[in-house]
Parts: sequence; C-alpha cells; structure tokens
Amino acid sequence: MPSLPRIADYTQVVAEHEVWLAEGEGGELEAALVLDIEPEDFTVWSVAVAPEAGGRRLGAALMAFADERAQALGYASVHLYTHAKLTQRIGWYERLGFSITHHEDMADRRLTHMRKTLAKAGH
Repeated sequence: MPSLPRIADYTQVVAEHEVWLAEGEGGELEAALVLDIEPEDFTVWSVAVAPEAGGRRLGAALMAFADERAQALGYASVHLYTHAKLTQRIGWYERLGFSITHHEDMADRRLTHMRKTLAKAGH
C-alpha cells in the first residue's frame, strides 16, 4: 500500500504547504520536508531522504529544522502522523521527542498521530 505522500497531487501540495528542499553539492535533490501550517496546528506532512543520501542524518536535520520553524512561527508543538505499521519509523520519531497521541482508522490504513512539545525560548 503506497504511503499518503506517494499518492499525493504535488501540484496541490506545493500550492497549499511549505516545501523545503535539501540539495547536494551537484544540485541533486537529496531530501525534502513538507510542512502543513494551519492556525491551530503545525504538522510535518512529509519528510523524505533520497536512498543515495542516506546515513548522513539529513532526516534528523530536517526534523530539527521543522522544530525551529514551528518555534519561529510561535507554535508550542509539532504534529505528524504515519502508518501504524511503520514501527521503526515511529521509534525514530519517539527518539526525536515525539509521543503517540492517538490512532486514526481509515478505510485502507491505520494512522499513528504523534506530537512533540517544543521547549519555550530560553529554557
């Protein structure tokens, strides 16, 4: 079953979300971060690293950037969701400080929603 970001209409995604890209020295796309910023919630909609760019902690760097972006915009937390079967990915998010808030059953998948509370400035 393809992940939600893999079946998305990226014309719509780019029009409705913030998209940040990480390029290599040769200009090749190495990683991407898509943020869904709503008045009530700051969500990491997608974080992806090209397989050939793996092992360099680009995903962790993008997630740290998402935290910084959320704080700069005045949000107290960052939300994300992923397929409940992706237990290694969920564990990685937990190591980054996220906690499971709830599960959402959809017609074709079960999502695990997670949230990370951000430290207040100066703490």
